[in-house]
Amino acid sequence: MRHNALRNCFSKDEGMRAKRPTRQDVATKAGVAPSTVTLILNERGAGLGIPEATRERVQAAARDLGYYPNWHIRSIRSGKTGNLGLYLRSDQWGKPHGYWTQVIAHLQKAVAGADLRILLHCAPADCPTEEAFARQAGGVVDGVIIVNSGHDPIAQRLMETGLPAVEIGDRYSALPLVAVDGAQGIQLAVKHLWERGYKRPAFCWDSSQYLLNAQSREQAFYESVKEQFGLDRSQVSSLEIPDNADPYAELWRLNPRPDCVVCTSDELAFTLLESAIAAGIDVPNELGITGFDCLPAFAPVRTLTSVATPLEQMARDGVTKLLALIEGKPVEASTVLPVALRQGTSTRAALEKK
Repeated sequence: MRHNALRNCFSKDEGMRAKRPTRQDVATKAGVAPSTVTLILNERGAGLGIPEATRERVQAAARDLGYYPNWHIRSIRSGKTGNLGLYLRSDQWGKPHGYWTQVIAHLQKAVAGADLRILLHCAPADCPTEEAFARQAGGVVDGVIIVNSGHDPIAQRLMETGLPAVEIGDRYSALPLVAVDGAQGIQLAVKHLWERGYKRPAFCWDSSQYLLNAQSREQAFYESVKEQFGLDRSQVSSLEIPDNADPYAELWRLNPRPDCVVCTSDELAFTLLESAIAAGIDVPNELGITGFDCLPAFAPVRTLTSVATPLEQMARDGVTKLLALIEGKPVEASTVLPVALRQGTSTRAALEKK
């Protein structure tokens, strides 16, 4: 009996879905012509003298019946889908926290604020460029956002075909871009450490297949260390930390051992902080640590000294730039946003001036 009742329920639901409301249903309920329904619900009746009472009656009928205009038909007529594509490499998705998660969240907020929809393409590690590109260029999106991927082959394919696209995060992309001033952030971090009496700085960066951002920050580190500490490149260390490696173990091997470290990400800085404390190191007195991006804290006991980057503004400006491209409007090729530094507990307090 129970199975029969369930079967009857499913049959009833399927019947209900088969009888989706139509434009004619709305017209009949509201007592107007179907063409009037189309004009009102597609907001094309302005200036045609349609009484407000009629407009309200049609909208109420559509709401009561659960009828909404077909977005697919609307997109065919307008030539726009109202969708923006977001292409993510295999190392940029599937993480519960961190830089990528924050950038994606800010992009979702910016797209929602523009009353549009975002379609994510989470490319698997072995996804061929043409397949990734086809998913973006297949007519389901009006434009594409890529994140820190300016040297991914898909960027070149987007430029070749003229599909509107912007780059978020990579200052060295050939696409129209919005990025943060990474070099400025490193300069602020180095000056901060020097002003707090540290003597032996080092630079740590995450392994990545996209090196220009990391290399530009490394160069900014060398130049700032020369200016602030008076140290040449040969007198300081720069370490690329492999995935899943212990960053403090890598630093431990250096001679002389650094007393402060500039990290290119908060994830790396928090990993270093954790491993240093586990090794019995007094942070910040024996070792000062700075991160990058001021992401929400992973460790509630500590507040990381970190470069504060305007990720929300970066996402919002990127969406604005993409919408301008879709409309055929000219845009500034490169927008680089300034950053600031937030003092935390992973570096010493400022020295008292004598």
